[in-house]
Amino acid sequence: MIAVRNTAAALKRFPLLGLGLGLGLAILLWLLTPSASSAFGYWTCAGASWVAVGKPDYPMPIKTCGSKLEIPGMQEACEKVGGRWGPAGLFPRPICRMPTRDGGRVCGDTGECEGYCLAALTRAQFDLVMRWRGGQQKLPILGKCTPHVPVFGCMAIVRQGVVTGIMCRD
Repeated sequence: MIAVRNTAAALKRFPLLGLGLGLGLAILLWLLTPSASSAFGYWTCAGASWVAVGKPDYPMPIKTCGSKLEIPGMQEACEKVGGRWGPAGLFPRPICRMPTRDGGRVCGDTGECEGYCLAALTRAQFDLVMRWRGGQQKLPILGKCTPHVPVFGCMAIVRQGVVTGIMCRD
């Protein structure tokens, strides 16, 4: 065992100690995780059919393969199809917020959802992803489909079974 007498020397010798135990463990787990495609399967749209990539351990999406949720631009049309009209995000201009049919369902790719597939990251995972700058780092994780669109704030979007960064939308 190596004896280290002060914190500065410990951090030089063992840099993961300076990141905090939670973040250090997250990095360790990430480094030991197999590639994303073997860690989690997901569903992708091929033509008009859902195709499993890897071995997803959750049901096929309920969204029609290749479809896109239309968001009306006028209040009457929005409310007619079940949307909520009003201000959202940072801007006071009213928009339509549409409920999704698949909100809360497990997902491995944002294409599986009527809205987005978002991962609920721990603070350590969020800090880790925020440190990445355009590299090839990937955090294998599953998410859940959003209950409505559009969505505002900072989000970890799941694509092909991984999160590679944080997207912020006001």
